Amino acid sequence: MHQLFISALLPIMIAGCAPSASLSTQDATQAPVKVDTQAPVKVDTQAPVKVDIQAKYHNPVDVIPQAPKNTLSAARNKLKDMTKDKGCDTSMQCQVIAVGSRACGGPSSYVTFSTRSADVQTVKKLADSITVLESQYNAKNRMVSICQHLTQPSTQCVENKCVKIQGNAQATY
Repeated sequence: MHQLFISALLPIMIAGCAPSASLSTQDATQAPVKVDTQAPVKVDTQAPVKVDIQAKYHNPVDVIPQAPKNTLSAARNKLKDMTKDKGCDTSMQCQVIAVGSRACGGPSSYVTFSTRSADVQTVKKLADSITVLESQYNAKNRMVSICQHLTQPSTQCVENKCVKIQGNAQATY
């Protein structure tokens, strides 16, 4: 009985999957499609092409204010004069601050100074302005540098003088 039922339904299911006759007659009555056989368009590859890059693209380096090299040198000299007296009574008076900006990132150097002879806020403000000036100079002149990260050195008061302790970092990033 089960086989009889399947054999009766099988032809109906197969007939349902077949394409209908109305579609095949409709396809036959459609008009043939015309193909346009125009000659291919020729492009002159030898003709010079003018492109106005300035009008289309904006170079972000052009909007960076130029930091004159002599301004940067003057600021560095002022910082050097401000921090030249490294006299100290205790290691708590010795400070290290990051100065400058390498083109690849990070500070270009660290300056050791004594809070006994230099005001921390004044030194920090000058160091920050040097960092900004150097960053602008590097960007404007497309400078490159070594991509070596300088770690902040430690400092202590040795024989009443603030000194850097090389090879011993306060903070490693």
